This record gives sequence, structure tokens and C-alpha cells, in this order.
Amino acid sequence: MLTECIGNHSSTQGLVRIDNLVQNSTTARFFHVKAKAEKSNESIKPNSMVCSDCEGNGAVLCSQCKGSGVNSADLFNGQFKAGDSCWLCGGRKEMLCGNCNGAGFLGGFMSTSDTTSS
Repeated sequence: MLTECIGNHSSTQGLVRIDNLVQNSTTARFFHVKAKAEKSNESIKPNSMVCSDCEGNGAVLCSQCKGSGVNSADLFNGQFKAGDSCWLCGGRKEMLCGNCNGAGFLGGFMSTSDTTSS
């Protein structure tokens, strides 16, 4: 079992080094263990869904300038002048989506096995 996996290998391709395999053994710390990835049960994780607010883009139009990138009026007692770069988005015209926090999807981490729905 574990002793069958431990061995001295000169090639490191596909091997995982475990430094604290046996804490009291000075030689076991420097052996390599072969580890092979296996397919996981894909039905455990719920499918991620594309965010409906940003349509998977991760960004939405700025709520202050409505995507123009400039202030439409003087704001905050003249601190931000009309025609200057938008005080909220800095002239970028878009902001991170608040629904998905800029990820573009909901329901965990998006993976290649997930199917997107709109």
C-alpha cells in the first residue's frame, strides 16, 4: 500500500514530493510518492449559471454616468465637475457586477464540465 508507493525515482514528471511523510524518519522525507488524478463525481457540484445582470461579462454599465464615462452635472458641492471623468467609474464606463462580484457566473467556481444557461 503506502510502502509500495514509496520509492526512489530520478524522474520528477508526474510525481508529488511529500516532505513530512514520516516526521521521525530522515530518509522517508526525501522519497517521492506517485499520485494519479482521478475523475471526480461531477454531479456533486451544482452547475454554475451565467450571471443575468452582466450576461457573463463580469461588468455592468456605471450606474452614475450610465456608460458615458463623464459626470453629467456638478457633484458633491463642485468637487466633481460636469464633463470631467465620472467620479464613480473613473471614466472606464463600466463597473464590476455586484451580483456575481465580477466573476460572470453564479453558483461556485466555473469549470469546463459545467453547462451554462442564460
